[in-house]
Amino acid sequence: MVASTASVRGPQGANGEEAGPPFAPSTDLWIFRAGGRIVSGPGMVSELAREISHTASRPDALLDGLILAGQLESALADSGSEALGRASSLTDALAQAVCGQGLISEAREMVKALRVPPSLTVSPPEGFTYYALHPADFTRIVTRIPAEPTSCAVIGIRSIGTTLGAMTIAGLKSQGRSAARISVRPSGHPYSRSMEFSEHELDWVREQTVTGAQFVIVDEGPGRSGSTFLSVAEALVRAGVARSLITLVGSRQTNPASLFATDAASRWNSFRFLSTLPLVSTRFERYRYLGGGEWRGVFLPQREHWPESWTQMERLKFMAPDHHTLVKFEGMGWMGKQSRERAILLGEEGFAPAVVSHGEGFVEYAIVRGKRLRACDLTSQILERMASYCAFRAAACRVSETVTASLQEMVQFNLHQEFGVELSLGEGEMLPRVPVLVDGRMQPHEWIASATEGLIKTDGVSHGDDHFFPGPCDVAWDLAGAAIEWDLDREEFNYLVEQFRLRSGINVSSYLHFYLIAYSIFRLGFTRMAMPTVDDTDERERLKTAYWRYRRRILQLLEARPDRVGAGLSAA
Repeated sequence: MVASTASVRGPQGANGEEAGPPFAPSTDLWIFRAGGRIVSGPGMVSELAREISHTASRPDALLDGLILAGQLESALADSGSEALGRASSLTDALAQAVCGQGLISEAREMVKALRVPPSLTVSPPEGFTYYALHPADFTRIVTRIPAEPTSCAVIGIRSIGTTLGAMTIAGLKSQGRSAARISVRPSGHPYSRSMEFSEHELDWVREQTVTGAQFVIVDEGPGRSGSTFLSVAEALVRAGVARSLITLVGSRQTNPASLFATDAASRWNSFRFLSTLPLVSTRFERYRYLGGGEWRGVFLPQREHWPESWTQMERLKFMAPDHHTLVKFEGMGWMGKQSRERAILLGEEGFAPAVVSHGEGFVEYAIVRGKRLRACDLTSQILERMASYCAFRAAACRVSETVTASLQEMVQFNLHQEFGVELSLGEGEMLPRVPVLVDGRMQPHEWIASATEGLIKTDGVSHGDDHFFPGPCDVAWDLAGAAIEWDLDREEFNYLVEQFRLRSGINVSSYLHFYLIAYSIFRLGFTRMAMPTVDDTDERERLKTAYWRYRRRILQLLEARPDRVGAGLSAA
C-alpha cells in the first residue's frame, strides 16, 4: 500500500511549517518538453513559397517566411543535407529583404530551386515563438560590436541561431563590414553543454582566423546555465581564437553568479557579452504593461485571490490606452500563425474574446467585462460550459502529427524524483486516442462570467503547444485540469465527464485517473521550478502554497490506485 499522506510531509521550516522543496539542478523536475516534430520537407518548402508570395498583401508574411526559412536551414544542417548551402543563401536573402536591403523576387527564385529530403525534424525557435524576440533586434545591435577587426565571423547556435545569424550578417553588411556565417549545434545536458567542431566547421574557423576576423556568437538567452554560449566560445579558444576576439550576443542580460554551469561566473566574465534592446519595448510605449503577472492587478483587484505566476515565463501582454483591448504575444513564424488562427476560431465560436491580428506575432483581444470566476462560484452551468468547450477543442483542435511517449515518461520521472515512487504504466498507455492541442489553463480565474457574452474562456490559445508539457495530447488533460483547479468533488467530477461524453461521444473514464496524476505532477514541477527564480516574496509564497496543494492532491491520487505504485513513497 502507498504510505499515508501524514507520513510524507516535506521538509520542515521554522516553527514546524512546511518549507519549500530543495533546489538544485540535480533535483529539477521535467517540465520542458522537446519541441521537435517530423514534417514533410517538400511541404515545408511549399509553405515557405506561399508565405513569401503573400508579402505584398499580408504584412507579416515576410517575417514569417524568414523564420520558416531559418527553421528549414536548421533542420537541413542537423540532417547533413546537401541542400544546406541553398537554404542558407535563402535565409540570408530574406534577412536582407526584412532589413529593406534585398529584393523579395530573388528569394522567390531561390525557393523554386530548393530540393530537400522527404521528411525533416524541425524545432520551434523559442524566442520568436514564445518570448517576442524580434529578428531585427540582432540587426540593430551590430553598432555595438567592436569596430576592429572590421571582418566578422558569425556563428549562430541552432535552432534559432540560423535566423539570428542571418540578421546579424545583414546588419553588419549594412554598415559596410564583411561577414560570413555558419551555425552549430552543441550537445549534452542543458546545464553542461559541450561543443566539438566538425572538420568542416574547424576549417571554416581557421580560414576566418587567417583573414583576421573577429568572432560573434549569436543565440537567444542565455538560459539558466549559460553553458550553450560558453561551449561554443570555449571551442573557439581551443581552436586558437583569442578571447578578446570573441563576442557573445544574446537576447537578455544575466547575472553570471546565477548561472548553473560549473564555474559559470568566472567562465562567463572572461568573454565580452552584449544583449539586444527589444524592439517591442518601443512599439508599445503608450500601452500599459500587463506581463510578468501585472495583469492580476487590473483584472483581479483583490490581492488575496491572486493565482501563482512564474512571472518570467509569462507571455508579453499590454493593455491599450483606451482600456478596451489587450494585446498579447502569441508567436511569430509557423507556430505563431497557427496560434493566431486558433485565437480567431475560438473567438468566432463564442468561447473566447473577439480578436484581430496586431502584427509581428501579437493578437489583439477585446477585453470582456464581467466577473473573473473562483472555485466557489461553481455551478452545473459552468460544468456544462467547460464540457462544451473541451468537446469543441477535441473536434476542432486535432493534430495529425506523431505524438511520442514523452508525456508518460515525464510523469514517471517526476513521480520518482519527487516522491520516490514507481508508477506502473503500460507501454504507450498515455498516448492519446486522438491528439489535440489542449487549452492547458482551466483555472477558475481564466473564465469570465459576462452579462452580455455569457461564460468566456481566456488564455486558451498557445499553452497547449508551448515549450512546456503537455504538447499535443489527449483532451483528458483539460478535463483533469478542470477537476484539479476547480477542486471538484466526485459528483461534480462525474457530471463534467458525463456532460463531455454526451457532447463529444468520447468516454475518458477508463484512463482519466492517470491524467489527473499527470496534470498535477506537471503543475507541481512548474511551481517548484519557478520558486527560486522569482524575487518577490509574496510570489514565492503563492508558488509554495500551490506546490503543496498539488503535492497533497497527488498523494491522494496515488493512494487511490495502490495497484499501480510499484514502490513505497519516500519520506521526502
